[in-house]
Amino acid sequence: MENKKFNFAVIGAGRFAKNHIKILQEFKNVKLIGIASRTKKSLGKINGSISKNSVLTTDTSKLINDKNVDCVLIVTPPSTHFELAKAAIQAGKHVLLEKPMVSNLEEADELRKIVKSQNKVFMVAHQYIYNDYITYLKSNIQEIGKVSFVYGEHFYPGPMRNDIGCLWDAGTHVFSIIQYLFNPGGIKNISGNGIDILGNKLDDFTACSIEFENGLKALINVSWIYPEKSRRFILFGDKSTAVFDDLSNDGKLKFYKVVPKNAQNRSIYSSDFEKMQVTPIIKSIDAKDALKNQLNHFIGCIKNGKEPETGIEKSYQITEWLDRISEDIKLPGYK
Repeated sequence: MENKKFNFAVIGAGRFAKNHIKILQEFKNVKLIGIASRTKKSLGKINGSISKNSVLTTDTSKLINDKNVDCVLIVTPPSTHFELAKAAIQAGKHVLLEKPMVSNLEEADELRKIVKSQNKVFMVAHQYIYNDYITYLKSNIQEIGKVSFVYGEHFYPGPMRNDIGCLWDAGTHVFSIIQYLFNPGGIKNISGNGIDILGNKLDDFTACSIEFENGLKALINVSWIYPEKSRRFILFGDKSTAVFDDLSNDGKLKFYKVVPKNAQNRSIYSSDFEKMQVTPIIKSIDAKDALKNQLNHFIGCIKNGKEPETGIEKSYQITEWLDRISEDIKLPGYK
């Protein structure tokens, strides 16, 4: 299978789908069979950026059931994920599904059963797991030491969705990183609030404090009506603090060695020091495009018959977390 060409169909032609479509065409072993979208207008916007041999259609089932298609990439609104993924899996295709996997736990339960009934690769596009800065953190977590607390924020000025709130849209990024780095188990305790600011019956700003089964605590803030973009993830360890700032121009990943003055061997959590000397160490990483890394991983799993890093079980657990939080803090509009 080393030189096999993989035939892809893309379902979706919106803003983020365009990024996937562009990257797909950069792979020599990928052929873009076609793109399906609900409207001819959205298809018209990408017509000039794809091969003339690629099919453009508003008939989604036509592409999903095309015998020449090996893989289906689904980049559509979350409320459509379940039905489209179900159809593609049952049609015998390998599936790469944009996050969040589905929009509620009931859909996740059924989709997991369907995935397990087929011998095909199913993967959810939790793109930060394929970000080279996050994989560096995973490989070098010992530099931080024992991490007891993490902070994640994902703020942006839209776009707003009308089928899920901002926690399911953006919080998913933060939860996927937590799961990847720590595998913390289930959720023990939750407090927080989701606020419907625009009157759309969905959360526009959500803050939640979480304690996991392994003792890890997390504070997560997300909003899609914030006037400035901010994507930060901070790990507080007993050796150092790591700050991943995806939008930083002076180093996306920094380690802060925090030591008490005149007491180099003390833990940063010692209570008997007067001052702290904070020295940032910028990690220089040759980071490649995360979406390209993600697609490489997907194709590699197909070639080698392996379970993806963000396969059905891990993606199901993230859905469990989102469902539990939504129920506990009574997230506006959930279910």
